[in-house]
Amino acid sequence: MNLLILRLSSMGDVIHTLPALHAIRQSFPEATIGWVVEDAHSAVLKGIPEIDRLYILDRSRLKGGWSSRKRLAKEMKSQLRDLDWDIAIDFQGLWKSLLVARWSKARRIVGYAPSSEKTHWFYSDPVRLPTMERHAVDRNLDLVETIGAKIRRAESRTEFERDFPLPLGSGDYTAANDLLASLEIPDGVPKILLNFSARKEANKWGTKQYARLAHALKEEGMSPILTGGPADVEEEKEIQTLSGEPIPSVVGKCNLMQLAAFMNRMDVFVTGDTGPMHIAAAMKLPIVALFGPANPVRTGPYAPDSVVLQKPRDCQPCYARHCKFGEEPPPCLLDITVEEVVETIQSQLLERGSASFPPRV
Repeated sequence: MNLLILRLSSMGDVIHTLPALHAIRQSFPEATIGWVVEDAHSAVLKGIPEIDRLYILDRSRLKGGWSSRKRLAKEMKSQLRDLDWDIAIDFQGLWKSLLVARWSKARRIVGYAPSSEKTHWFYSDPVRLPTMERHAVDRNLDLVETIGAKIRRAESRTEFERDFPLPLGSGDYTAANDLLASLEIPDGVPKILLNFSARKEANKWGTKQYARLAHALKEEGMSPILTGGPADVEEEKEIQTLSGEPIPSVVGKCNLMQLAAFMNRMDVFVTGDTGPMHIAAAMKLPIVALFGPANPVRTGPYAPDSVVLQKPRDCQPCYARHCKFGEEPPPCLLDITVEEVVETIQSQLLERGSASFPPRV
């Protein structure tokens, strides 16, 4: 059997599909499994042994002019059609993923109905989606169950751990260890990784809040460490300035898999609703997730020891990129206080036996 997975983006959604990949491989050990992914998210999949063929789609060409898209289609068709695909599983439900499925000439195309862009009308095997009020990981597993994969059913994202096989190598751990050593953090001090970045502005808690949190953590005997990508350097500088004292930082200093390995040396991860949150869940790092516009039932950190902080408002969930009230950070995130976050971090540390100080009273 030849099975093609279509999950092109984004980082979190790709990671959410890994347990389904694992279930397929366990259920069909002799199958050839392919996966089509956009270039921006391919690092999450490169080197995973359960994937036999990885096809990387150049997103910039897909969004380019007609001639660029035409050449891309010709190249992708040539690559995909070197194998006769029995089933293409469209986990994305978008026109671009359907297009790639059709390029593959798979005998069957399986996906949820209804899909957000009505692509289910073109599936050979549309699968009725009973509810969206399940985590994306579990919805993906429910989908592969319809093609015969054996799954372990969960009712919530905190019921038990899942397998998220990330392609980390020894070089990633070496780089992470070297990076940590360069920060010169004393032994025994709890290390709290702060991810202030997010692709959506509405998912950012704000530089002022992270600066205050870093200061509060130092006051409590912990070591905050800032993380983010190369594009987040200016926000990092703002946090450093607002804090008034140097904060250890790995912003822009490691790639995605090196960051995953670095997480292996941390005690708690504080983050908004963004891709690295799911990397932390895969690495089994305790998470304090700050949620505003989105619904954590659907896309929260899939880990039993994660804690989601969210303040209810009538406008939630809105899933907006920018707050409709024109405020950044949005009020739903600003309702979460620094004191609450510190207390939650302390609780996480005490549960793990990593703290040598009493909780705040």
